[in-house]
Amino acid sequence: MNNGLSGIKNIIWALAIVVALAAVLVGLIITMVLGFGGQRQDGTLYLGESSALSSGSSSGSSGVDGGLDGGAGAMALPGSQDTGLEYLFNLTFLCDESFSAVGSFGANYGSTASAQVWLPAGGSLPAANAASTKIIYPNDGTEKTPADAAGLYQPARLVIYLGGDSLGSTDRDSFIAGYSSLVKGIQSASPETRIICCSIGSVTAAYTGTDGLTAERIAQANQWIQQVCADTGVYYADLGAILNDTSGALSAEYAATDGRSISSAGISKIMEYFRMHGI
Repeated sequence: MNNGLSGIKNIIWALAIVVALAAVLVGLIITMVLGFGGQRQDGTLYLGESSALSSGSSSGSSGVDGGLDGGAGAMALPGSQDTGLEYLFNLTFLCDESFSAVGSFGANYGSTASAQVWLPAGGSLPAANAASTKIIYPNDGTEKTPADAAGLYQPARLVIYLGGDSLGSTDRDSFIAGYSSLVKGIQSASPETRIICCSIGSVTAAYTGTDGLTAERIAQANQWIQQVCADTGVYYADLGAILNDTSGALSAEYAATDGRSISSAGISKIMEYFRMHGI
């Protein structure tokens, strides 16, 4: 009789051990798939999935916070080892005139080499109609839509910096629809291109422009850009965190004389950031 009870106890203990091991195995599988604190197995952070992101972001940034409207799920550009100057010179930039100083970045190193820069033919690149606005294609000087240029050039990495033009009179839905159309058009024309969408740099505290741009309006638009990044699966680069002062205004150190364009010093700061955030 005792032998029978002992055998039953042994069976129960064995079953308990099997169940415990199975639970551990399931936990390991879930951890491998989902990662920790909003970080996938590839090391990419997803904005809005980790409270550590909001607590660690600069007060002068565009607002990377899961509680903000539309930011959750956007991929933050991950940190990396030093990628070197060659990486920077092989970036392609689609930008408005406020970022045009990036075209002379190579001169800082005594080099005539520089990144490919696509600037609007008409001087302005509003987000709402960015997909149809033509840029000057540097390779032949012709006017092309960004998607057509991407189809020809097939850039490995495309950095997009736009959204400030006409922002004062653009509503949320038009901004997101236009920006999304731009990104999707480029993705269709050049599927292998890795796209990085940048937050809009703010304006300085002394800015007196009549275009309706304010630090608050720009911070709002940067939330919309995060939404576009989340919807299209592209990277988001929070440049406000390195360009803005503690009040959220563009630091005078990194601003051109108009109070909203990025100076050569600001471009250098941004390039340092991209150099240590390679993809």
